[in-house]
Amino acid sequence: MRAAVFEGEGRLSLLDRPQPEPAPGDVLVEVEACGICGSDLAVLDVPPRHPATPGVILGHEMVGRVVRLGSGVASVDAGARVIVDPDPKCGACPSCKAGRPATCERIVALGVYRDGALAKHVTAPAASCHPISEAVPAHLAALAEPLACVVNGTNKAALRPGESAVVFGGGAIGCLFAAVFAAAGASAVVVVEPNPVRAPVAAAVGATHVLTPELWAARRAELLPGGADVVVDAVGSVLPQAIDAAAMSARVVVFGMNVNARPAVHQVEITEKGLTIFGSYITAFTFPQAIRLLETGSLNLAPLVSAVLPLERVEEGLAMLKSGAATKVVVTP
Repeated sequence: MRAAVFEGEGRLSLLDRPQPEPAPGDVLVEVEACGICGSDLAVLDVPPRHPATPGVILGHEMVGRVVRLGSGVASVDAGARVIVDPDPKCGACPSCKAGRPATCERIVALGVYRDGALAKHVTAPAASCHPISEAVPAHLAALAEPLACVVNGTNKAALRPGESAVVFGGGAIGCLFAAVFAAAGASAVVVVEPNPVRAPVAAAVGATHVLTPELWAARRAELLPGGADVVVDAVGSVLPQAIDAAAMSARVVVFGMNVNARPAVHQVEITEKGLTIFGSYITAFTFPQAIRLLETGSLNLAPLVSAVLPLERVEEGLAMLKSGAATKVVVTP
């Protein structure tokens, strides 16, 4: 099978790989669609902004069909259409036993440390598979994993109907936060995004205002005079701006990841405002909730997908995302 393989230091190659065989407890999934994530771009940056194992097949935002069962699998049937949690939790480490699976100490992430879904087939733990309706189009079903991550962050922030939110970053994650906040009854959802291509996407999925950083600075006192009840850093380097935008007793979700960012934080503002700051980036029992949102059509996520490309054009999709010409690209291996 053809596969998009990370070869190290910014190099991604389309290579021939043998079809994998499911180990005990695993299933073989025929990939229907796989989204390209911001973390994939971060892996391929030079220097990298996210670690990965050279030689691994990238891709973790997947939907597909189970075509073969490894020995001992009883939780999923062959033929089932599934979403795969690419961060299999061990269930046995101290974090898992304490009910904190998002901080599992033994995750071996698909598409990062073991082969992922930018290929025709991928193996995955049967316990990581979640059924999804045939009615959800593949390019939207592929949003289940990032949506489940965003739902986890939203649950931590506990936004209540009538509260306001500011999201820094109008990429795929920022737009998903905007969509979920709008569906949760936020009175205002402001997305701060400098890219004019992404601005209409954020508005289409639920943002009430999409502003450049300059316009946000000029209009914030008018739009949210006391600050926002919930603030999201979906960029990974704008915590100081997020703290500044927060109202008294607000909740701040730091979601974006950039291992090279070292922003100076005005710490006293956290104390004086009584802020609660959450770090959040993967899922915690939130796949069923995300899948229900997709199956019921509660969110208008179609505008989010800028392009659906075959595997042979994966480099084109990466370039579109890097340039800001796309918000989300989905690959159909």
